[in-house]
Amino acid sequence: MKKIIQNIPIIILSGGKGERFVSKENLPKQLSKVSSHPIIMEIILFYFKNGFNFFILPLGYKSNFFIQFFNDKKNIKKYNLNIIKKDKIEIKESKINILLFDAGLKSNKLKRIKKSIKYLDNKSTKLGVCYGDIFANISFQKELFNFKRKNIEAIAVAYNEYSPFGHVKIKDKMIKKFYEKPKLPDPINIGFYFFNKKVFSKIKTNYRDDLETDFLPKISKMNKLSCHIHKGYHFTVNSQKDLINVKQLYKKNKNFFKDL
Repeated sequence: MKKIIQNIPIIILSGGKGERFVSKENLPKQLSKVSSHPIIMEIILFYFKNGFNFFILPLGYKSNFFIQFFNDKKNIKKYNLNIIKKDKIEIKESKINILLFDAGLKSNKLKRIKKSIKYLDNKSTKLGVCYGDIFANISFQKELFNFKRKNIEAIAVAYNEYSPFGHVKIKDKMIKKFYEKPKLPDPINIGFYFFNKKVFSKIKTNYRDDLETDFLPKISKMNKLSCHIHKGYHFTVNSQKDLINVKQLYKKNKNFFKDL
C-alpha cells in the first residue's frame, strides 16, 4: 500500500435502485461477487492500495444488505475494517475506515454527496467521489496533480470509448465506407471525481439539481472543472451480462484486479 493520502475521504455512491441489474439473491449489484470479493470491495481495495483509507457510503435502496455486509465480523477481520460511528469519527490509519449512513431513498447523487460532507472535519479540504459499479486502474497521483492549478475546483475522469456498433459513412444517400466499432470522437465520463470541498457551498443549487446534469455543468461554465483522460483499464457493471463478462475476464487472468 502506498503512503496514506491524508484527509481525502472517498464517497462511494452506492444507494441507487440499480434497475438494470437483477439478482436472484436480491443483492444490490455492488455486493455481487466478481472475484473472491464483491464489486464494492474491489473498488475500496484499489483505493486503499493507492493511499486512501476513509470511505463514506451514503446508503439508500437495499441499505440493510450493506449494513449486514460491513458489520459482519468475518468481513471486518478479512478486510481489516474499522466501522465508524456517526457521532464519533475516529480514523485508524492502518485500517480501511468505513462510515455508513442512511441518505434516504429519494436522494440523488448530489444530495448524497452533500449529506456525506457533514461528516467531514475542517482538515478535509478535498474529497473524492466515485460510482459503486466501475473498475478502472486510474493513477490518482497524476489526477490529483491537477489541483495545483489555482483555479481548479474539481476534476473528472474521462475515457476514450469505442462504439459497440459498426458505423457507416454516407454521401448522397449511398454508403461509402464501413467503420467497425470506431473510437468515439468525444470521451465519456466514467464517474471518478475529486472536489475542493468548498465548491459545494459556493455553487447555488436547488432541490432537484443532480451531479451530472446540473452541478458539474455549473463548475464547467466557471472554467474550474479539469479533466483527467484515463488511458488504462475501464469496465462498468450495469447488468448481469456485464457481471458475467467481468467474471470471465477474472477467470482468464487471476491477477485481473491486482493489476488495477
